[in-house]
Amino acid sequence: MKLDFIKQIMSEFDQSNVTKMKVEIDDLKIELEKESEKVEYVKPVEKEKEVIEDKQIKQEQATGTAVKSPIVGVFYSASSPESEPYVTVGKNVKKGDIVCIIEAMKVMNEIKAPCDGTVTSILVENEALVEYDQALMVIE
Repeated sequence: MKLDFIKQIMSEFDQSNVTKMKVEIDDLKIELEKESEKVEYVKPVEKEKEVIEDKQIKQEQATGTAVKSPIVGVFYSASSPESEPYVTVGKNVKKGDIVCIIEAMKVMNEIKAPCDGTVTSILVENEALVEYDQALMVIE
């Protein structure tokens, strides 16, 4: 009788979503444990939300001409890690000057200034993934 009861408990435990169980009835003690089949990774949403909101605020506050990404890729502020950035906040640029690089599919795409002016803000961090038409920096 006890053996059938134990088999029934084990069968139901195996088919359930429960991962750990203890049963004590009189002198019978059973402990069952199994590995969870579901592993979930939860991103820290609040941090991401704050970063996105900060970038949106910077974009809304910025006046002037936005230099936008023509493609999805990785933003690089310099031609190599050892090199100085193409531009920094406060630097004067001429129309056609290289202001950054967007790497897409192992191709380095030079992004050029759309107008003459001064770089007033850089809206993305070096090596950040950027989207199509995302503002990278502002020139006034």
